[in-house]
Amino acid sequence: MTPLRTLRTNRALTFLDLAHLTGMPARAIAEAEYGLRALSWREQELLAFVLGVRATDLAPPQQPAHSTALTRPDAHMAGAPALFAIALAATLATAAMRGDLPQINVPMPSLRATHSTPVPEPAVVGAVGDLAISSAKSAAIATYRASLEALAHRAAAHPDPIAPALLQTPMPAAPTPKFQLTAEGPAGCPVQPTAGSVVITQGYGVGSHAPASIWGAIDLAVDGDSDGYADPGATWYTPVVATHDGTIRVDLDSYPAGNHVWVSDEASSWRTGYSHLAIVTVISGQHVRAGEVIGMIGSSGASSGPHLDYQVWDGEVNVNPTELVGC
Repeated sequence: MTPLRTLRTNRALTFLDLAHLTGMPARAIAEAEYGLRALSWREQELLAFVLGVRATDLAPPQQPAHSTALTRPDAHMAGAPALFAIALAATLATAAMRGDLPQINVPMPSLRATHSTPVPEPAVVGAVGDLAISSAKSAAIATYRASLEALAHRAAAHPDPIAPALLQTPMPAAPTPKFQLTAEGPAGCPVQPTAGSVVITQGYGVGSHAPASIWGAIDLAVDGDSDGYADPGATWYTPVVATHDGTIRVDLDSYPAGNHVWVSDEASSWRTGYSHLAIVTVISGQHVRAGEVIGMIGSSGASSGPHLDYQVWDGEVNVNPTELVGC
């Protein structure tokens, strides 16, 4: 089992980030991390869901050695670091909700909820394979996808005032579609970060992708600071989209792919594979369109860090997707 603090810091998440992702108060998360309160089962399940682990893999916090000493009048300094962190997290969360802080770039904005909203009790509403999906997870995924649609409509409407001079500027030609199913294969980038750029961390047919006829793929991650290298913090929970229309098949907790999604085009022999996902937002049998979110980048399965293993197949022939992704 892994402590909450280790999981949170490995994913470069602050208390406020994790509060936005789970809907739990930042103060409650900080108290649980420092062993000042116990997590309820529903809180443990929701935290595990967002952090990409099983609820049973989330270790209970160790009670700090100074906890009993806090009752002594002269022992108030012993718990100062933990109490300061908790107070700071609560203050930041309150300020963010008032609008006093700039918006934090969290890759999953829809999982954000007001801190007064209670976390629903787990209730099984459906299943994919052997994995039961709780109502909390279903609600989070539904809210996330609704948020994506709202953001797309808002961006298309251009709500910001436009200077009169710009109104005289001719409109540019329609851009080339981001996703196309061509004779060479599905063209388009499956990784859609809100900031930074997409980089290839392992090429086709090398390393764990050899031999190409069996394991051919490329690994994609996000470079958040423009130094040309992948950043784990920027990569975690980046949305992954289907690069073509098709029908979904989900394989959860598989080896070595971890949480894996196949998208198969019914009208042709093309199919694409997306591995090591932290969260899957689709179910087997579902039909998706090109550009639709199917999950979030993670590090499930045989993986040394957060990335997307992306495969392209033409029937039983593995195709090099390097020139197709255009990220």
